Amino acid sequence: MDGVGYLNSLGLKVTDAAQRSIGRLALAGEFVLEERRGVLLRPKRGGVSDRYLELLAAEGYAFVVVDNGNSPSMYARAGEGLVPVRALPVNTPSRFPSRDVLAAWAQLIRSAAGRGDAARLGAAQLLAYFDDGGVFTPALVQSNSAPQLDRIGGAPEDDAEPLRTAAALLAGFELRPGSRAELVWLLGALASLLHHKGEVSGLAEGLAEMLEFQQLGARRLVVSGGAGAELSVLFRSSGSAALPTALDALGPVLQRLLPNVELELGDFLHSSTRTDYSGVIVVPPLGIEFRGAQFESFDLAKRGGKLLSRVSAELLYVEHGLAATAPGGVLVAVLPEGLLSSAGHAQFREWLLARARLLAVVSLRAGSCFQGTGVKCSVVLLKKGAPEADYPILMVDADDGDGLIAAKATLDDFLNREVSACA
Repeated sequence: MDGVGYLNSLGLKVTDAAQRSIGRLALAGEFVLEERRGVLLRPKRGGVSDRYLELLAAEGYAFVVVDNGNSPSMYARAGEGLVPVRALPVNTPSRFPSRDVLAAWAQLIRSAAGRGDAARLGAAQLLAYFDDGGVFTPALVQSNSAPQLDRIGGAPEDDAEPLRTAAALLAGFELRPGSRAELVWLLGALASLLHHKGEVSGLAEGLAEMLEFQQLGARRLVVSGGAGAELSVLFRSSGSAALPTALDALGPVLQRLLPNVELELGDFLHSSTRTDYSGVIVVPPLGIEFRGAQFESFDLAKRGGKLLSRVSAELLYVEHGLAATAPGGVLVAVLPEGLLSSAGHAQFREWLLARARLLAVVSLRAGSCFQGTGVKCSVVLLKKGAPEADYPILMVDADDGDGLIAAKATLDDFLNREVSACA
């Protein structure tokens, strides 16, 4: 997080400074926070001396942001001088933090947790924010402010100063998401704190809009091996989410962010889920296999009537997800392209196409689905029910033209014609 990015996230515009320098100190720009002047500095080396802080205070500046290319240092007026602060004091927070601010917050949480559980600490601080008992105020930014750690989500074993700085950073923002994109940013920051984030990584932010269709209806279920963009389809709507127990640290925060959603943290494949969802989104964990003997009731755990020794998680998630979809409902699955094309998975495709109409396949750019993996995936859309003998199927390559934006427009147009006609 650089200084300009931080100021912009607060809605503050950086303009040219009224004077280019004070002594030998170059001024990079000015801003106004709640009718008081601030200055942005970019010193070539080190910080800003006490002497220059005195000169800046004498010039009438109430705030100083020193942009050192990493994490900015900040000062605020106290009496006649300028003193270090953890963040800029914002009396009436109204802006949602940017991705960079949330990333900086997550880094502070990791520092505070040390070798402890950063995800639980981050979730606890967010819960403390949402349940704010008058702690997350501008007073937190003062370097001599020392709120009890349990009031900002901490415990005695946590490193106090980075935890208080993280809380001070949050105090300047409104953390309740106002859009699906903002929800995804916050989920991404939380997921980055998990010990095994690669195993529970949800979909990348750029895919959030790709998963939103009116044809999903009002009764929605999201099944995922992680927490990412897929959860955005539940923003300000009712429905359910089935997530792995590895995400239990995030459960209480997810309930606050998605208050109308029934959240289940556990083993989806062995759950007796409802079967009346109008729309189901399945984002299975990639590259995981189970012993077939664990899933005797699943069709796809067998071949020729005999249990397979090993079966891919992706197949089982799709089968159980389709079972949860109401007749005529829509199933959306994000799957590795190998499942859709390799000869070894022909049985899976035959099984699926006998039970649902294939509406569309959107081929995504390699590495665009999940962080830390270059697997090429596709978004597959199906309508549950015995298909007709002959019907149109939309095939879209999101690598072409304008990528996801063009692919989504093409897909929406197709679904509005085809799914409405079949409803």
